[in-house]
Amino acid sequence: MNYRLLHAADVHLGHRQYNVKKRQGDMFLTFRKTLHEGVNKHEVDAILIPGDLFHSRDLRPSILESAEKAFEVVPDDIPVLVSPGNHDQNLNRRAMTWLEYLHQRDVITLLQPDFEGVSGGERPVEDLFPSLASAEENVGTGVDGTVPGYVDLDVPAFDAPVRVFGLEYRGGYIDTALDQARTAIEAVNNRAGEPAHTVLMAHFGVVDEVPDLGASVRYTTLQQFEGLVDYLALGHIHKPYEGPADEPWFFNPGSLEAHDTQEARWNLGYYVTDIERDSIEPHHHTSKRRPFYSYDWDVDGYESWANLAEAFDEAVADEQSDVVDFCSAEEYATSDGTPRAPVIDFRIQGHLEFDRRDLDVDALESKIFDTTNPIHVQTKVSVTTAEILDLVEGLDEDAVFTDTGTLRTEVLEGEVFTTVAEQTPYAEDPEATAEVLARAKELVIEEGASGESVADYLQRRRQEVFADGVGAVDPEFDDVADQADAGGVDAETFAAVQAGENVDPIEAAQRATTSDTDGDPGHEGEDVKADTPMTAERGED
Repeated sequence: MNYRLLHAADVHLGHRQYNVKKRQGDMFLTFRKTLHEGVNKHEVDAILIPGDLFHSRDLRPSILESAEKAFEVVPDDIPVLVSPGNHDQNLNRRAMTWLEYLHQRDVITLLQPDFEGVSGGERPVEDLFPSLASAEENVGTGVDGTVPGYVDLDVPAFDAPVRVFGLEYRGGYIDTALDQARTAIEAVNNRAGEPAHTVLMAHFGVVDEVPDLGASVRYTTLQQFEGLVDYLALGHIHKPYEGPADEPWFFNPGSLEAHDTQEARWNLGYYVTDIERDSIEPHHHTSKRRPFYSYDWDVDGYESWANLAEAFDEAVADEQSDVVDFCSAEEYATSDGTPRAPVIDFRIQGHLEFDRRDLDVDALESKIFDTTNPIHVQTKVSVTTAEILDLVEGLDEDAVFTDTGTLRTEVLEGEVFTTVAEQTPYAEDPEATAEVLARAKELVIEEGASGESVADYLQRRRQEVFADGVGAVDPEFDDVADQADAGGVDAETFAAVQAGENVDPIEAAQRATTSDTDGDPGHEGEDVKADTPMTAERGED
């Protein structure tokens, strides 16, 4: 007899993608369908959701209601174990999260460690994961102490329980958190007895398997859990992956719905995992989701907008049957086989031979709407014009264009980022800075990374590239920056900016500091800092 788990992640209930109401509904419908399949088709014994059940920590009542409705398909005797992701967490650690609310309502069982005081040494790391008994006595985690760090799932066929730990999203502190988690898991096993199998739910990525989105670790960091954790149930990265290749023991199912056009190309879904006495067998299943259909249109060879529009009308009409066939696939169609209206990923590319202003993108989108009836058209225009050719004239032609003559926009983008970097305090290594900027842009636009993940990535890369600090920043920079935060701008700086001259922000802030200290007469009768946009705003680390 086996014990069967449903492992899903990155549900993102409430995500109103493209500001389209149906996409918000898709997040709910796909999640509920996944739960229904897990319970009725796969007959699972427990459900694991390691992070990002919700898309935002600030929920509208309708989103919370949809979560409760989705969980109604799960019988009371099937535990739903959830750990927090970056989208689920409150910035204020003392404020109740919606996951805690669902936990109090017995809709889910929330699992999270108690890091308070551990890093500072006030509490032993061995107490990181409070037991269910501790939570029942209000000495667990959460604002009211009712949240445990782990639970034991009783399996009649096993001599010991399946023990499930929950590790919340820790951002840039994930390596330290994992070191502490290993020590704490060993301590729990020593106190409570060895389990039949150990499962760890966590919200981070594995760098060796997918691109680094921040809050990611290398496999060398995970190796400390080999032999200790039998199944590492991951979330955070929306692309499915598992590893290591020879004998996988960490698994990431991907998101249930596509959250951008790139993700729509992936085999998104969930795991159904059979736990036997001596083995664990995960099987990945594709989720039933909204189809994304890709349609590329090449503008090459059309001498006028009229010629292009006529050819486009004919091409889209011919494409209609292919769209219907694609949307009829099992993973996209409704339960009765009806094709679902798609999101169209529309890409306009090639070399435009007429004025860019005559390219009526709205008209092309309208034709797609009229012919294929999608719920949304997501358009990306990547065409070259005579003006762009002039811009790239000084670059290596083989590097800038593909074999088919398409512009490599990443090369042009790199040139722009390098130019920008050369005019910042990071000019010491503009190529590396440009690389970081390009990657940050890619994380946001193409991979849908959260703000926290991008911030973690930028902070780490800054430390790696500029280990000794940035450029020749004055050692008293913090004092100067504090003055700039207060809005201090002297008349000389104001006049220079008004004249369109380049101004060094550090020197400007230093002058403002000196002016305030020495009573610079240049400020008499002026209220420059209150009435101009010169106030420097320094973001929090």
